[in-house]
Amino acid sequence: MTQLSLEAIHQQLEERNFIAEKVRIVTVEAMDPEVLAACTTTENETFYNSYMNVIYCRGERYVLGYRCNEATIIDQAIIFKDGKYYDPTLQANGEGEFSPYPFAILAEFKVFDMMTHAKNNKDFPPDIDFLFTRKKHFKNVIR
Repeated sequence: MTQLSLEAIHQQLEERNFIAEKVRIVTVEAMDPEVLAACTTTENETFYNSYMNVIYCRGERYVLGYRCNEATIIDQAIIFKDGKYYDPTLQANGEGEFSPYPFAILAEFKVFDMMTHAKNNKDFPPDIDFLFTRKKHFKNVIR
């Protein structure tokens, strides 16, 4: 794993039509092992495909953006809980010790929003493509 420089992150975001200077970069931390174990019940289940983890008190918000710990940024969903950002998918499926890494936040969805949209939209949980289909609502980060 590599840590990208801030310039490299901004360049890759710009290449994907995002306004890099308006994208907030946070540090994703490791969850406590007990909390992590409660996030997934099925082996190799990903948080990205199971946003119900947010609804069932695993997180306060569903956060969409890019992992910035590889040579190329990778779209990913993480959770926000108790003032910190966590990546249960990477931590649970990762080999060895989890290392904190930078994450570029594009959008955060509250639990209430998730429930509202889930009833109306079969494509939930949202992903990066969802943001582009609703570009006018995310014009603060999308060109």
